Amino acid sequence: MNTQKYFDYRNNHPIDLAKDGCNIDNWENMFGKASFARHPKGFPVFSPPHKLEKCNEYSDCDPYTVEENLEGSFHQRRIECTLQMIREANATTHKEPRVLDLGCGQGHITNEIQRAFPDAEISGIDYSISAIEYAADHFPGIDFAVGDAYEPPYAKNYFDIIVCNNLWEHVPDPIFLLDRITKILKNGGFIVISTPSRYRLENLIRVIRGKPVAFMSNHHVTEYSVGQVIEQLKYRDYQVKNIYSKPIEMWSLKTKVAKAVFSLLVSMVGSHHQLESTIFFLAQKSGNATKS
Repeated sequence: MNTQKYFDYRNNHPIDLAKDGCNIDNWENMFGKASFARHPKGFPVFSPPHKLEKCNEYSDCDPYTVEENLEGSFHQRRIECTLQMIREANATTHKEPRVLDLGCGQGHITNEIQRAFPDAEISGIDYSISAIEYAADHFPGIDFAVGDAYEPPYAKNYFDIIVCNNLWEHVPDPIFLLDRITKILKNGGFIVISTPSRYRLENLIRVIRGKPVAFMSNHHVTEYSVGQVIEQLKYRDYQVKNIYSKPIEMWSLKTKVAKAVFSLLVSMVGSHHQLESTIFFLAQKSGNATKS
C-alpha cells in the first residue's frame, strides 16, 4: 500500500501505517500523538475517541436496511447508476483509478464498485466503527477506514473519483463537505453524487395539493432540488458533466400519466429538472476549484 495515501493534518505529515499508529485500546491516551488507531480487524481508525460511540449509528443494526433490501429495485438502481457514472468518469481518466466511497456504510456499494473495477484501487470510509467492522469482515481487498467525511484523512490530490452515494442529504453543510472533497481529489478528477430530488414527482403532486414536501427518510437533514445541487457544484468551480436517474419501471398507470404531463412541461421550459426519486450527478474538478 502507498504510505503517502493517508495524511495527518493535525501534525502535518504523511502517515506511515507501519509506524504512526497505536493499538485501539490506547487511542484515548494517544490521540493527538499517534496519527490513527489500529483496529484488531486490520483497518485504521481516525475518528477521535470521544466520537466513536457517538457516531456509531450501525451499532445495533443497519438503520438504512441496505443489506436486507439490496436486491430490491431502489438499491439496484443506486448500484447501476453509480457504476454508470464511474464508467463515464473513468473513460477520461485512466484504467486503474483511485476511487473513494465517502460515507460507505457497511460497504455493500463499495463492494459492487470493486467487482466492476477489479484493477482499481478502491477505498471506503465511514464514521461508524460497527459499519466498518462489518465491511472489513465481508469485503476483503478494499481499504476501509473509520473517519469523518468532514475530515477525510487522505493526502491532497490523491483520488481520481470520489463517490458520495446518498450522503449529501445527511450533512448540514454540503459546501464545506465539497471543499474537503476538493482537497483530496485530483485536478480533473470526478465526484459522483447521488441524492434524493426534493421535487420528485410525488412531492410535486403534494405541492400542487397544498401539502409540504415529504423527506424520503427521517435521517435526512434536508433534501435538495436538482438546481440547488448544480449551483453548489458550480459555486466551487466544478463542471457538471451529467445528471441522470434510471426511470422507475413499476409506477401505476395514473402515476405514469402524471409523469408524462410534468415531463412535457419541464421540457417546454427547458428545465434541467428530473422527476425520479434519486438523482445522480457527475461533476469534474477544475484547476480553480476551491480547497480549504
